[in-house]
Amino acid sequence: MKPTQENSNKLHLKKMIYLCCLMCFSTVAQTITTSLEPTVHDITELDIGFNRRSDNGTWWTDASFINLVGEMNPDVVRYPGGTQANYWDWREGRFLENTDKNWGNKEILKIPQFLNALPSRTKIVYVVNLARPTPSTGISVTADEATLKSDATLNLKIADMIAALDEFVAQGKEPYAVEVGNEFYFGNIESGIFEIKEIGGQFYSGWDEANNQPYVSADKKDATDITAAFYLKQCKTVVAQIKAAYPNIKFALVTTKGGNGNSARERWNNTIYDQLENNPEYAALQSDTYALTQHHYINDTYGDQTVISDINTAKIAISEGISYPTDKQSDYDMIPANYKIWYTEYGATKENAEETWATGMRYAAFTQSWLAMGSKVGQLDYHYISDNNVVKVASPMKLAPIGIAFKQLLSASADMTQLQQITFSNNPIAVNGIPSLHGYKFKNAEKETIFIINIGDSNISQVQFDNLLTYSGQPTMTQYYSNAPYISGVFEGNSNIISNMNTVNNSVAIPNFSITVIQAESGTLSVEETISASIKLYPNPIESKIHIQTTKQIEKVALYDSTGKLIQKHNTLSQNSIQVAHLQAGIYFITIETSEGIITKKLIKH
Repeated sequence: MKPTQENSNKLHLKKMIYLCCLMCFSTVAQTITTSLEPTVHDITELDIGFNRRSDNGTWWTDASFINLVGEMNPDVVRYPGGTQANYWDWREGRFLENTDKNWGNKEILKIPQFLNALPSRTKIVYVVNLARPTPSTGISVTADEATLKSDATLNLKIADMIAALDEFVAQGKEPYAVEVGNEFYFGNIESGIFEIKEIGGQFYSGWDEANNQPYVSADKKDATDITAAFYLKQCKTVVAQIKAAYPNIKFALVTTKGGNGNSARERWNNTIYDQLENNPEYAALQSDTYALTQHHYINDTYGDQTVISDINTAKIAISEGISYPTDKQSDYDMIPANYKIWYTEYGATKENAEETWATGMRYAAFTQSWLAMGSKVGQLDYHYISDNNVVKVASPMKLAPIGIAFKQLLSASADMTQLQQITFSNNPIAVNGIPSLHGYKFKNAEKETIFIINIGDSNISQVQFDNLLTYSGQPTMTQYYSNAPYISGVFEGNSNIISNMNTVNNSVAIPNFSITVIQAESGTLSVEETISASIKLYPNPIESKIHIQTTKQIEKVALYDSTGKLIQKHNTLSQNSIQVAHLQAGIYFITIETSEGIITKKLIKH
């Protein structure tokens, strides 16, 4: 039959699409070999997590959001968050009244509800409100400056801080650390008693007790020196009193990334470093300070501002996650060696890749690059957990690209004790001289994991990995990738983001724009252990739904209560999940039958 013009047009279109695909993506056919850097880093005190913050709507009491938090499984969450901490009344779970901040319709969140939403392993960093007195102190936020900056008011605020810690403990979890305030180096209105006020060309800061008035400076940088010294004086009292009540809590003090070399940021840092190191008055504070904080954002002053619309602009946006920490090496180097660096806020605030897979890849690259800085890195807290690039607002809520990338990273790093960087032979260049492949091996006594990201558009047919593993368990792989990382509005389950779970052996294919996690258990495993290692249940504790993640073919699932009574039985599952919202709180056991055998796991229902 003679082809019609319509069929000829269709054939031509298919050819054009195929040629476009060849132009957009390349395949690296040769095997890329791998090796490990010789340095083995101890990461027992490395935590990767989020900031919490109050936003409009319902989050921390939404069952689907709580499930997603469990699925992401953060090492740590910073409460109540950054700037919000300087206005926080923990007893009410909201901002103080009569300040410059309007509460609006934000979600009220008290400590019990916050803790209820977290996985049991997640640590808390409590950012205390040193900026303003809470109502329980009996001091109004509008009191005169002498009252607000007095030692008497400070002691009342510390008593309230300790009461908050008591509440955490009463609810079942002592915070891992106290962060003594947030971003006071700006000296703006959000800084409360650390605000630097300019009046008639003069700058007023700190407190001159002898004359019962603030110090006066002709230059804001001089005023910053005074504010930093005032902050340290307050920290000395705060840390001593909290440590007396809670001796195991760690403490982090406010410092900042560098500025232009002679900015207020440098003046703040230099005062903190110098006084801690050389002033005998702060010898105990220096000993008790575990970490110094920095905040870093890829914002509209860094890199390319182009809104991504194709493969090349996506590669540029993603690659900035690798390049930014490298560009900030001096900020890492300036922290004295006896402290950890806690990056308690980092992320991308420029909106050039919103809700695209590229933003998830950029997060993975950003975190990967921070880890490469060195052993001083102790904490990495992404901007905030309810960000639209972390969680998509829907019914139910779903993981957005950063949420997926975070889940992948934590599945590799959670509870690990060692880290080694992976090097790749013949590593193709993604863009601007930056290689495509980056990776780490994590290890503890039970398992090893390999975390690899491909930030380029090359589909790599074989990457060797078996030489990286010392454990003999069957390796399993979980992989996420996208062929069009510039498409916005994507989330887990969307066709734009492709996932793959499988058992693997000596090498794996690494697709373009991908995050790959390979896991191998320690030792020779029994059949039951092999099956158990290949099946993940989340969240646990459970709220409304159990998700079963596995490469095995599930034949039957049964749920029993603690007495052995059968509660549910399923021969088929919808999306490998079970509804349990109707169950009462307690302990349950789930039996999962596959073609290779049966395993039983314990579940806790809140």
